[in-house]
Amino acid sequence: MSFHVFRPIWKQVELTTRPLKKRRLLSSDSYTAAPRAPYRILLFGADEFSCATLSAIHDAREDLVEELVVVTPPDARTGRGLKTIHRPPLREMAESLNLASIALPPTPLLKAYKPPTSFLDPTSSTPSLLDPSRTLLLTASFGHLIPTTLLSLFPPLNTLNVHPSLLPKYRGAAPIQWAIVHGEQSTGVSVQELSRGKFDQGRLLGQKHVSMPPLADFKTLEPILAREGANLLVEVLRNLEKAQANAVAQTGVVSHASKIVRDHARIVWDRMGSDELKRLQRGIGHRFPLWTTLKAFPSNPNERSQPPKTIQLQLLDNPAFSVPDSVPIAELTSLPPGSTAFDPRTKTLFVRCAAGVVGVEKVKGAGGKWVGSGEWWNGVGRKLGTMRME
Repeated sequence: MSFHVFRPIWKQVELTTRPLKKRRLLSSDSYTAAPRAPYRILLFGADEFSCATLSAIHDAREDLVEELVVVTPPDARTGRGLKTIHRPPLREMAESLNLASIALPPTPLLKAYKPPTSFLDPTSSTPSLLDPSRTLLLTASFGHLIPTTLLSLFPPLNTLNVHPSLLPKYRGAAPIQWAIVHGEQSTGVSVQELSRGKFDQGRLLGQKHVSMPPLADFKTLEPILAREGANLLVEVLRNLEKAQANAVAQTGVVSHASKIVRDHARIVWDRMGSDELKRLQRGIGHRFPLWTTLKAFPSNPNERSQPPKTIQLQLLDNPAFSVPDSVPIAELTSLPPGSTAFDPRTKTLFVRCAAGVVGVEKVKGAGGKWVGSGEWWNGVGRKLGTMRME
């Protein structure tokens, strides 16, 4: 049985541009200026990250908002048999705040979309905005490219996106996840112009650095960056004319944060060390649990070997837990990566990896449920004889 191994996509390219005059990007301690007249705002988003943006804009509605319309993808059927209907959290929040919201049709998602009538000039024979300078199109974790035909209705620097990285670093669909996986010590948020026909290549109107919390995983880091990004966006909007005048092109090293897929969660024991595996779990385990294949070598040579099985693992990731020095575990360091040993004292399964040893907290077989590694060992693992994970 062979498997294609996906490695994290991490392309780097140095951006070269014509020299620019040095300009100061808006940051949380930059300046305060009287806000412009309130805006008509279209906010495109979907998930909890975009909910933080809506919350911040709604809190600032007295001086920033004349009209606010929320646009989300349609409901989606999920789960076994597609029996569960998932509603975008952003739409649910908009409805709870009694805001106008629009659910886009499944297909074509944005091809024929036009802003609400109240945003448009009724005297124009073609779609055009009633007051372009005071009309904004904002996106936060929307996940779809806004068509150029729609963006062209707005002044370019009136179409803005909140992105959870310090662009041009981690352009793409999963910047939070890959920052965790790669062990970044700091990250940040950006407010950028929506680039035509491309993701994450617009001019920057504001950025803020954010320290990475110790042992941060996606579920703890996402709300932090969502809040910081939302607050930065409100600052930009309150100083929009100055932020637009000081907008700068992205320069420096470009890196890409590809969309997370299941194959990114496959453990490659002879390439990944214990620290890397724990970061991988923190970064993408909420979406795809780490998985591997288990090959058993029966103790009885007359028994027929079973085909490799796919299992999911939850690794121990507690700094207070130390790998025991019992004989079975100590011997792992001299065995090939993927070799396993069970420690009866801690009732924990351990696996040798490229650098070090990792403990397994829980195991889940195909079609089964999560069980502690000690329970799994007593019920399944002990009967398999010698095991190696591949």
